[in-house]
Parts: sequence; C-alpha cells; structure tokens
Amino acid sequence: MADWLAPFHAPKFTTPEFEKQKDAYNKVHGYTITVPAWDDILLLKQFPPMTEQETESWKHKRFNEIPPLRLEQIRAEKKKKKEKYLAQLASPSPKIVRSAGAVLTALDDLQDAVSTIACIGLITAAVVGGTTAAVLSGPLGWVVGASTLLSLINPYSRLRGRKGRALTGRGAKKNLEKLTDKNPFSKKSRAKVARRISKFKPSVGNAIEALQVTAGIFGVGISIGPIMGFAQDVISGIIRTVTGQKVTFKTSPPKIEPHTAVALKALKAQAVLHGKPWKSVLTDEIMAMFAANLALQVAETYLQEWSPFDEVENLANAMIQAPRPTNILSLEIIEESGKTLDQVCNWPQNGEQWISLGDLQEATAPQATANLTHFAEANPHSVEAFIAGQNAHDFALHMIEAIEGPGQVYIEYSHIERIVIIILDNGWCYPDDITDAQVEKFEDWCYVHEYMDTQPNAKDIWRYAEVFCGFTWAKSPDEFR
Repeated sequence: MADWLAPFHAPKFTTPEFEKQKDAYNKVHGYTITVPAWDDILLLKQFPPMTEQETESWKHKRFNEIPPLRLEQIRAEKKKKKEKYLAQLASPSPKIVRSAGAVLTALDDLQDAVSTIACIGLITAAVVGGTTAAVLSGPLGWVVGASTLLSLINPYSRLRGRKGRALTGRGAKKNLEKLTDKNPFSKKSRAKVARRISKFKPSVGNAIEALQVTAGIFGVGISIGPIMGFAQDVISGIIRTVTGQKVTFKTSPPKIEPHTAVALKALKAQAVLHGKPWKSVLTDEIMAMFAANLALQVAETYLQEWSPFDEVENLANAMIQAPRPTNILSLEIIEESGKTLDQVCNWPQNGEQWISLGDLQEATAPQATANLTHFAEANPHSVEAFIAGQNAHDFALHMIEAIEGPGQVYIEYSHIERIVIIILDNGWCYPDDITDAQVEKFEDWCYVHEYMDTQPNAKDIWRYAEVFCGFTWAKSPDEFR
C-alpha cells in the first residue's frame, strides 16, 4: 500500500516577504477569492479589512473622513454581522447565547485569515507544481454516496462525460479515480505511529491508529486545531491550568510572524464554529473549510519548529480562553446589544470563558464530524460545496501529517470503491436488460462488505451477480474502441 504524503509544504516567509507576495496577489485578485473550477466560479467575496485610519475615523464617528462608497460598504458589513449575532442571541440554547460573541469573533478570525493568507494557496501551488498544484488550486469534486460510485458501472448512468455520453469501462475508471481522490467519505486514514497525538490524549491517538473514514478524521483535525493555535495564547500569556495541575514548557515558542498569528487564530476559531450544530449558512461553512486548509498551510512550517505536543507537559490540562473580539464593528455590535464580553464570549462546548484543551477536544470532535456530514448531505450538487469538501478533506489529513511528521499517514480505498475498480478494470458493465431490483440487490451486497470489512475478488463479484442477482456482466463498449 502506497504511503500518503501531505502534498503541501508552503514556503516560509518573513513578514516583508509575505507582504510583498500578498500585495502582488491583491493587485490581481483584490479581496475576492477566485478558485478555478469547472466554470471558473467566484467562491468567496471578501469584505476588504478596515484600515487603521478607517477604524480610527469610525471609532470617533468622523464618518466624513471615509469615502461615501466605502462608508456604505462598512455599514453593510456591520448590518450583516449584527444579523448573525442577534440570531445567536435568539437561540433557545443558553450555551449558544453565551457564546454569541465568540462565534462572531470566530467568523472575524476566519475572514481575516482568508483575506490575509489567500495568496498562500496559489504560492504553494506554484512552488509544488504538477498535479498537486491542480489539487491545491481547484476541485476534483467529492462523491457523497456509494450508490454514486456504483452508478459508474451502469452504461445508462446519469454521471456522464463532457460530451454527454455515459461513462463505462476504462473511461469510468479514469473518472472514478479523479472523483474518489477527494471523497471524504470513501477514504480510510490512519497515522502509522501517532506518537505525538497519543501523548496528548490516548483516545485521540487510538482513534487515529484505528482505520476510520475521513469524516471522522475531520472531526479530530478540527478539535486539535485549537491546540495548534494554542501557541498564540502561550506567547500572549492568555493561559490557565486546571487546578492542581502544572503546565510547563520545555522551550519558549519562537517568534510568530503576523501572518502566522492570523493563521493560528483561524485554527482556534474552528473549534468555536464546530462547537455547535451547523444550520447550513453556506457562505460561513464554506469559509470555515477554506480558511482551515489555508491556515494550516501557513502554520505547518511553524509547527515543525515548535510543536505543543512535544514542548508542553500536561498539555490536555492547559486551559484557553474563548476568542474575544478586536474588530471595531464586532465590539460595537456587542455593546449595542447591552451585553458585556464576559456574558457572550464563551465556548459553545461548555458555556464558559475557559476550557481545557482535553475537554475541548473531546467535545468538538463528534460535532465537527456531524457538521461535515450534514454539510455534504445538504449540498450534494453544489460546486461551491465540492470545493469546500476538497478543503475539508485536505485539512483533515494534513493536520495529522503536520503533527506526526512526513510519511506518517496513509490512506486506502473503501471496500465499495475497490469493488467498482475491479469491475471497471475488467471492462465489465451492467447488461442492457438489467432490472432495478437486480441492481439494488448487488448494491446491498456491496454495502454488506463495507459493513463487515471484507473484500471480494473478481471471481466473487462475477459469481454473486450470476448466482444471486440473476445477471451476467457485459463487456463495456469502451473495451472495443
């Protein structure tokens, strides 16, 4: 089985180098994140961050110093933020109400990350080049259900090629390989060693050691994201410890470049947004997945120098504070609501300002997994969702790779994918006279193998179709071209 190696290793920039790259990017793209896709869609239109001068003028209500069009843009942004904040306050859940300010701040941090470090994805793609660059800069798509995989076999499948003809045989196999390469529900993944992760929480290390689908790994990745962002809190001195447990540091963290600090804050913000169920606010959910992948590309080089898992004793007992706003608009919105920061800037996981990293991990992982599943089910045909799914997939595996080190993660196909690959490799397809009932019976058999963790060979597949489903595989038309 081939090893899987995280395909990004973004170059490390000093602040002047990064600012130069960012300026060059913004001159071309502005603050709109353009992601190459099938139709070159525009994924996220970002609000240009307020400058220091704009912030100062707004704070002291010198609105005449801000150009009219920009002033209107800022007011529209505040209105949008306020609507999201008030929606949180209207929640029947006390924990959600108490975390409304933290959620608002988390969205600010993700938006800052996308606005600030969007250039990193394209820089990395340019440095890496080849097929990896295509993966980093554009989607291949994700397949949500196994029935979609199985439909590739059918010559009358709705999944067709560019010219509209059905994909079968070799053509279908090529398409399958492209599709399943980014399918978070078909991949199984594990860390070979999980030495660092197991130091933190045995349950985490054990979960990653065991084979599981990427949806589950996504949850683990999101929940340990704040541990990566923990370095930012260490430097800021915003840290407590569980009573009676001392947290010690082997070495002090190295200097954090400003753009890396933005990335680390975005990783911490992920835990806030995944501390509660998603309700399909599509733009926010897409931004969360996109920002997670971008932030990790920036933070990955820093984490190779200073890993909390190696440098901090009793890491699970370190307590970190929920994000608190610095954005002038968010501060105003909270003040206008009559709430204090202490009342609304709490973790959704426990409704409190502080939470230990261990408790945060335990509470966030299952909810993050549920959120990814809900997102996929709610947006099965959206191109934007395909892009977000790719970023979720990459983030999940890259997070483990960033922690454990290169070459410590491998992936394998699910059993259903292997069955389809065997069929397509042999040039088989469903016969023209096959019935829906026969197809369903064969699909049920495939699902059983996935559930039982067993793998049939070509002979088993041929025999089951003939003996139990009542049909004989036909040769794909592609075989005769």
